[in-house]
Amino acid sequence: MAEITAVETYSFVPDDLRLAERRRGISAFVRTKNGADFLRQTILSHAPFVDEIVAVYNQCTDTTESVLAGLQDELGPRKLKLFHYLPRVHPPGSRDHAAEPGNSPHSVVNYSNFALSRTTHAIVVKLDDDHIAFERGLQPMVDRLRREGLAPGRMNCFSGLNLVRDEDGAVGIHVDTPFSGNGDIGFFAMTPDAYFVHDRRFEDFRKYHFRRVFTGFAYWHMKYLKSGLGFANYEIDSGGNRRFAKKERHFHRRRDVATIPEIAAAMPRLRASLMRLVPFDKWALIGNRALAMADGAVAEADLADLVARYGLGSVLTDGAVPDAA
Repeated sequence: MAEITAVETYSFVPDDLRLAERRRGISAFVRTKNGADFLRQTILSHAPFVDEIVAVYNQCTDTTESVLAGLQDELGPRKLKLFHYLPRVHPPGSRDHAAEPGNSPHSVVNYSNFALSRTTHAIVVKLDDDHIAFERGLQPMVDRLRREGLAPGRMNCFSGLNLVRDEDGAVGIHVDTPFSGNGDIGFFAMTPDAYFVHDRRFEDFRKYHFRRVFTGFAYWHMKYLKSGLGFANYEIDSGGNRRFAKKERHFHRRRDVATIPEIAAAMPRLRASLMRLVPFDKWALIGNRALAMADGAVAEADLADLVARYGLGSVLTDGAVPDAA
């Protein structure tokens, strides 16, 4: 029988982070709504790298709850902690989200802070329900964290690659937005400033309180391989989410797919080299990421291994060469 805690109402205050009680180690937290497509693969691929995973689910009409319950049976309730957050949460980008106070039980800001507050270790990382670990990149990051720790005020950021299918169903990289994670995701040491705040567009992690450094590629982003191409949870059809309706239209207009070598070859080395010297951490991060991709941080064989391991079909072998961006 799974150990699932139901949360009927909650309003975040920073003291809920319990900084003084946190133990050495690494916590991951995941928030999910109808995430059954890749939730199992996400959690099992990351479980070896962290000491606990806090999973919080909300408004699920698919098999998310049973998937999580089964995973807890495999991993144990100390490794995978489950919470059913009962209040309706307004999707990011919606008018309802924009109008909802950040500490309201119905705000995705409050929902996110609840998940964060249930972690118990000194180093924390956000995990989305469609991130499958890229072990070759993630392993050295975690090894270094466990060996050297992480100074408060520093965020070891990482990125993933956005996978998409071409018209024949082969898996490649989305040309228009090849990368996921632009300085908003990574390992951070818990501090009094480490929580989410309200932005009219979305829940905003207070990442600007950290010095963000790019440390590599750590996951495959499966968003565009999900049911509804990853847009199903934003309530676009109701007309109340113009932000993500625009993103969905843009995606359908520009669905070009490329191979990893083509993406690597398109990286603008000169501009990336200059960007990494700019004293603005996000620009430096983007520059370092482009150079890492150009230098082969992710290889075609890595994607082939992922596709074969998870039965995703075939890998794109001859796509259109994208323009340098």
